[in-house]
Amino acid sequence: MPYDSMDSDRLERLAGRYSYLEREGLLPLPVIDGITIVVELRCAAWSAECLRLLLLHSGPGVRVIGVPLEEDFALQPLSEQFSGEHAVSFLPYRNGEFRVNEALAYAETSFVVLLQDSVMVTAGWLADLLWPAIDDPVVGVVAPRSSTEEAEGRELQWFDDFSKLSAYVNHTRLRRQGEWRNVEVLSGACLLFTRELLLRVGGFDASLRQRRLMVADWCLRARQLGRRLALSDALYVHTLHPLEDGSCSLNGMDQGAEEEGGRAYCAKWNLPGVSGGGGSLLVPAELSVSPQQPAIPLGKSSVTVPLVTAVVYFEEKWNTEISLKRRQLLQEQQSYDNIRWVWIRDSANDIASEFPVQERDAVITVQGEKPWLHALENVSALYESAAVVYLSASAEYDTRYVERIVQAVRQGSTDIVVSQKDGLQGPLTGGLPLFLPLERTAHRGGIMPGRIGRREEPTRRSLQLVPAETLTIGYIAGLRGGESSPSPSEGGGRR
Repeated sequence: MPYDSMDSDRLERLAGRYSYLEREGLLPLPVIDGITIVVELRCAAWSAECLRLLLLHSGPGVRVIGVPLEEDFALQPLSEQFSGEHAVSFLPYRNGEFRVNEALAYAETSFVVLLQDSVMVTAGWLADLLWPAIDDPVVGVVAPRSSTEEAEGRELQWFDDFSKLSAYVNHTRLRRQGEWRNVEVLSGACLLFTRELLLRVGGFDASLRQRRLMVADWCLRARQLGRRLALSDALYVHTLHPLEDGSCSLNGMDQGAEEEGGRAYCAKWNLPGVSGGGGSLLVPAELSVSPQQPAIPLGKSSVTVPLVTAVVYFEEKWNTEISLKRRQLLQEQQSYDNIRWVWIRDSANDIASEFPVQERDAVITVQGEKPWLHALENVSALYESAAVVYLSASAEYDTRYVERIVQAVRQGSTDIVVSQKDGLQGPLTGGLPLFLPLERTAHRGGIMPGRIGRREEPTRRSLQLVPAETLTIGYIAGLRGGESSPSPSEGGGRR
């Protein structure tokens, strides 16, 4: 059947409807496991707005990790501002460490975005950035147009307010209709790549000093592995620039360090002269004849994750099928990498059949409530670990629950940490309650936490912990991000 004007009208109508849904943020991302966004934090005056726009315009399936690049960055006020956002966490600054690579190592999604806190995104930005890699699976790296990108990707724009920025982005999106092109190199403030490629290329080379050169070097290494680089013509992201010298440093280094990084980049890729600064970026004319560059280990590979004991108990009488499903859900949903699972069962109450476990895990079966409670109290005496986390098979936990509460235990100064998610019995200020909900409690390894007993609830009989008098107790409100440490109780204890 010949293609006629009616077909053209239909396609144009459908395209218009799709554009409307995309513009209004009503379409899901074209990925099933979400996106990890690593944000380089350098300017505190910009960071909060950058994170706010990311949360507003990126959809529900994103996880944001902020990484300060300088020691004097004011992280605490920023982390407090986003303490209620479960999707946001932070890696504090460590002198002499390039923690961006460590943050990238924690990415578990199919796609990862690295951007500076000077970037302002608008509605639909992530989908525009994703489509080139979905259109062509050989594309492993994608960047938008911006004032920081190379060559044809560089675009300088000025806007009086955010509404004018959004209007411009929507106009160019409609005009360019998903257009993108292959390029030789990328070096701008915003970069998307696949996790599969990240694991092959490795981290960014911090010895090159300049961010621009580090990104370009990473892209060249990706090309050596046969992947293509794409520039999204359909997407523009705005990057902020300081109005006054010294108000916000974009690179955080002096001219000598920049020149040192440029020399290192040219030596690495056998290029003449010194690359970097504000001039054109040098790239090898024939990448195929350049020596193959090795992968740079990601930070997480060099970090030993402490062993944690997760104590799971059943408060309800479930059959074998339901019990098995709950067990699998608890194990599969937690992101923490090094967990010993200990299942404590009361055969007089638990009617499910026995189940197999991994070699280092354990199932402790007792008969009667008193031995069952005694076993729960004495887990740390049986199994050595950095922390003990109590989990009820009847409770709901987010995927990073163990990771966050363990981090609070290890980084804080208290013996016991309680999550406030289900609410504590009593005020959080002016003293802690006597009874702590066991299913939201964790403590340091090697200590006896206190007495465990029943507490009555409207829907079920659940457990509570009466902490030992000598122990200090802290809480994390709403499971704050990775930077949080527990707030200690007044006077160092609960008395």
